[in-house]
Amino acid sequence: MAGIVTAGMIGAGLQAAGGLAQMASGIFGKKKRQREIDDLLAQRPEYEIPKEVGQDVEMRRNLVNARLDEQQDLVNNINTDKQNQLNLVKSSSGSLSDMLAMGASADAQSQDSLIKARASGAQERSARRDGYSQSLSNLSSFRDQAFKLNELDPYNQKVEMTMANNKASREMTFGGLNQAAAGATNLGTAGNAAGFEGGFFSA
Repeated sequence: MAGIVTAGMIGAGLQAAGGLAQMASGIFGKKKRQREIDDLLAQRPEYEIPKEVGQDVEMRRNLVNARLDEQQDLVNNINTDKQNQLNLVKSSSGSLSDMLAMGASADAQSQDSLIKARASGAQERSARRDGYSQSLSNLSSFRDQAFKLNELDPYNQKVEMTMANNKASREMTFGGLNQAAAGATNLGTAGNAAGFEGGFFSA
Protein backbone atom coordinates (compact mmCIF):
# COMPACT_ATOMS: atom_id res chain seq x y z
CA MET A 1 0.00 0.00 0.00
CA ALA A 2 2.84 2.34 0.91
CA GLY A 3 4.39 1.75 -2.49
CA ILE A 4 1.20 2.74 -4.24
CA VAL A 5 0.92 5.89 -2.14
CA THR A 6 4.55 6.75 -2.85
CA ALA A 7 4.04 6.22 -6.54
CA GLY A 8 0.99 8.42 -6.36
CA MET A 9 2.95 11.16 -4.65
CA ILE A 10 5.71 10.92 -7.26
CA GLY A 11 3.18 11.05 -10.08
CA ALA A 12 1.43 14.02 -8.52
CA GLY A 13 4.76 15.77 -8.03
CA LEU A 14 5.73 15.18 -11.64
CA GLN A 15 2.31 16.44 -12.74
CA ALA A 16 2.75 19.62 -10.72
CA ALA A 17 6.32 20.11 -11.96
CA GLY A 18 5.23 19.58 -15.56
CA GLY A 19 2.46 22.09 -15.12
CA LEU A 20 4.88 24.66 -13.74
CA ALA A 21 7.27 24.04 -16.64
CA GLN A 22 4.45 24.46 -19.15
CA MET A 23 3.29 27.64 -17.44
CA ALA A 24 6.85 29.01 -17.50
CA SER A 25 7.14 28.20 -21.21
CA GLY A 26 3.86 29.99 -21.85
CA ILE A 27 4.98 33.09 -19.95
CA PHE A 28 8.71 33.35 -20.69
CA GLY A 29 8.78 31.56 -24.03
CA LYS A 30 6.41 34.03 -25.65
CA LYS A 31 9.11 36.63 -26.37
CA LYS A 32 11.46 33.98 -27.74
CA ARG A 33 8.81 32.68 -30.09
CA GLN A 34 8.00 36.23 -31.18
CA ARG A 35 11.68 36.86 -31.99
CA GLU A 36 11.70 33.71 -34.06
CA ILE A 37 8.63 34.97 -35.93
CA ASP A 38 10.31 38.33 -36.61
CA ASP A 39 13.53 36.64 -37.77
CA LEU A 40 11.58 34.33 -40.07
CA LEU A 41 9.72 37.21 -41.68
CA ALA A 42 12.94 39.22 -42.02
CA GLN A 43 14.36 36.42 -44.19
CA ARG A 44 11.43 36.63 -46.58
CA PRO A 45 12.73 37.49 -50.07
CA GLU A 46 11.76 40.90 -51.40
CA TYR A 47 10.02 41.27 -54.73
CA GLU A 48 11.67 43.73 -57.12
CA ILE A 49 9.95 45.42 -60.04
CA PRO A 50 11.68 44.34 -63.29
CA LYS A 51 13.95 47.12 -64.52
CA GLU A 52 12.49 46.73 -68.01
CA VAL A 53 9.21 48.18 -66.74
CA GLY A 54 10.88 51.45 -65.72
CA GLN A 55 12.89 51.52 -68.94
CA ASP A 56 9.70 51.18 -70.98
CA VAL A 57 8.11 54.10 -69.12
CA GLU A 58 11.18 56.28 -69.72
CA MET A 59 11.31 55.41 -73.41
CA ARG A 60 7.63 56.16 -73.97
CA ARG A 61 7.86 59.40 -71.98
CA ASN A 62 10.64 60.57 -74.29
CA LEU A 63 8.64 59.54 -77.35
CA VAL A 64 5.65 61.68 -76.37
CA ASN A 65 7.52 64.94 -76.94
CA ALA A 66 10.01 63.63 -79.50
CA ARG A 67 10.17 64.99 -83.03
CA LEU A 68 8.08 63.14 -85.60
CA ASP A 69 10.95 62.46 -87.99
CA GLU A 70 8.86 60.83 -90.68
CA GLN A 71 6.35 63.67 -90.73
CA GLN A 72 9.01 66.36 -90.86
CA ASP A 73 10.83 64.53 -93.63
CA LEU A 74 7.57 64.35 -95.58
CA VAL A 75 7.04 68.11 -95.25
CA ASN A 76 10.61 68.76 -96.39
CA ASN A 77 10.15 66.46 -99.39
CA ILE A 78 6.90 68.21 -100.39
CA ASN A 79 8.59 71.61 -100.35
CA THR A 80 11.58 70.23 -102.26
CA ASP A 81 9.35 68.64 -104.92
CA LYS A 82 7.45 71.89 -105.32
CA GLN A 83 10.64 73.87 -105.84
CA ASN A 84 11.99 71.27 -108.28
CA GLN A 85 8.82 71.48 -110.38
CA LEU A 86 9.04 75.26 -110.53
CA ASN A 87 12.71 75.09 -111.50
CA LEU A 88 11.85 72.57 -114.22
CA VAL A 89 9.21 74.87 -115.74
CA LYS A 90 11.51 77.84 -115.45
CA SER A 91 14.32 76.05 -117.26
CA SER A 92 12.00 74.59 -119.91
CA SER A 93 9.89 77.53 -121.06
CA GLY A 94 10.50 80.31 -118.63
CA SER A 95 6.90 81.37 -119.21
CA LEU A 96 5.42 83.27 -116.32
CA SER A 97 1.98 81.78 -116.97
CA ASP A 98 3.39 78.27 -116.99
CA MET A 99 5.20 78.97 -113.75
CA LEU A 100 2.06 80.37 -112.14
CA ALA A 101 0.00 77.41 -113.29
CA MET A 102 2.63 74.98 -112.09
CA GLY A 103 2.90 76.88 -108.78
CA ALA A 104 -0.87 76.75 -108.26
CA SER A 105 -0.95 73.04 -109.03
CA ALA A 106 2.02 72.39 -106.76
CA ASP A 107 0.42 74.41 -103.97
CA ALA A 108 -2.77 72.40 -104.21
CA GLN A 109 -0.87 69.14 -104.11
CA SER A 110 1.29 70.41 -101.25
CA GLN A 111 -1.72 71.47 -99.20
CA ASP A 112 -3.38 68.12 -99.68
CA SER A 113 -0.17 66.30 -98.73
CA LEU A 114 0.38 68.58 -95.73
CA ILE A 115 -3.14 67.98 -94.45
CA LYS A 116 -2.61 64.24 -94.70
CA ALA A 117 0.79 64.57 -93.03
CA ARG A 118 -0.66 66.56 -90.13
CA ALA A 119 -3.46 64.01 -89.68
CA SER A 120 -0.96 61.19 -89.73
CA GLY A 121 1.23 63.08 -87.24
CA ALA A 122 -1.70 63.67 -84.90
CA GLN A 123 -2.51 59.96 -84.97
CA GLU A 124 1.12 59.11 -84.25
CA ARG A 125 1.25 61.48 -81.26
CA SER A 126 -2.04 60.12 -79.97
CA ALA A 127 -0.66 56.57 -80.25
CA ARG A 128 2.47 57.65 -78.37
CA ARG A 129 0.42 59.23 -75.59
CA ASP A 130 -1.69 56.08 -75.34
CA GLY A 131 1.46 53.97 -75.17
CA TYR A 132 2.88 56.19 -72.41
CA SER A 133 -0.37 56.01 -70.48
CA GLN A 134 -0.39 52.23 -70.81
CA SER A 135 3.20 52.00 -69.59
CA LEU A 136 2.31 54.10 -66.52
CA SER A 137 -0.65 51.84 -65.82
CA ASN A 138 1.61 48.82 -66.19
CA LEU A 139 4.13 50.34 -63.76
CA SER A 140 1.34 51.06 -61.29
CA SER A 141 0.27 47.40 -61.41
CA PHE A 142 3.82 46.27 -60.66
CA ARG A 143 4.04 48.75 -57.77
CA ASP A 144 0.79 47.42 -56.34
CA GLN A 145 2.16 43.90 -56.63
CA ALA A 146 5.40 44.94 -54.91
CA PHE A 147 3.47 46.60 -52.08
CA LYS A 148 1.34 43.50 -51.59
CA LEU A 149 4.25 41.06 -51.58
CA ASN A 150 6.77 43.20 -49.66
CA GLU A 151 4.56 44.98 -47.15
CA LEU A 152 0.93 43.93 -46.95
CA ASP A 153 1.41 40.15 -47.01
CA PRO A 154 4.27 40.17 -44.45
CA TYR A 155 2.24 42.47 -42.19
CA ASN A 156 -0.81 40.21 -42.33
CA GLN A 157 1.36 37.15 -41.82
CA LYS A 158 3.02 38.74 -38.78
CA VAL A 159 -0.37 39.65 -37.31
CA GLU A 160 -1.64 36.08 -37.79
CA MET A 161 1.51 34.49 -36.37
CA THR A 162 1.62 36.92 -33.43
CA MET A 163 -2.01 36.23 -32.59
CA ALA A 164 -1.33 32.49 -32.80
CA ASN A 165 1.69 32.91 -30.51
CA ASN A 166 -0.37 34.92 -28.02
CA LYS A 167 -3.11 32.29 -28.05
CA ALA A 168 -0.64 29.45 -27.62
CA SER A 169 1.08 31.31 -24.76
CA ARG A 170 -2.21 31.84 -22.97
CA GLU A 171 -3.21 28.22 -23.42
CA MET A 172 0.17 27.00 -22.18
CA THR A 173 0.10 29.38 -19.19
CA PHE A 174 -3.39 28.55 -18.03
CA GLY A 175 -3.06 24.89 -18.99
CA GLY A 176 0.14 24.66 -16.99
CA LEU A 177 -1.44 26.48 -14.08
CA ASN A 178 -4.36 24.05 -14.05
CA GLN A 179 -2.03 21.09 -14.35
CA ALA A 180 0.18 22.37 -11.49
CA ALA A 181 -2.86 22.98 -9.30
CA ALA A 182 -4.19 19.50 -10.06
CA GLY A 183 -0.79 18.02 -9.29
CA ALA A 184 -0.59 19.89 -6.01
CA THR A 185 -4.05 18.69 -5.08
CA ASN A 186 -3.18 15.10 -5.95
CA LEU A 187 0.08 15.40 -4.03
CA GLY A 188 -1.81 16.59 -0.97
CA THR A 189 -4.27 13.77 -1.30
CA ALA A 190 -1.45 11.25 -1.59
CA GLY A 191 0.25 12.79 1.41
CA ASN A 192 -2.89 12.49 3.48
CA ALA A 193 -3.22 8.89 2.40
CA ALA A 194 0.34 8.31 3.63
CA GLY A 195 -0.62 9.62 7.06
CA PHE A 196 0.91 13.08 6.71
CA GLU A 197 -2.49 14.72 6.86
CA GLY A 198 -1.53 17.26 4.28
CA GLY A 199 1.32 18.53 6.40
CA PHE A 200 3.40 19.18 3.28
CA PHE A 201 0.93 21.82 2.20
CA SER A 202 0.03 23.40 5.53
CA ALA A 203 0.99 27.02 6.07
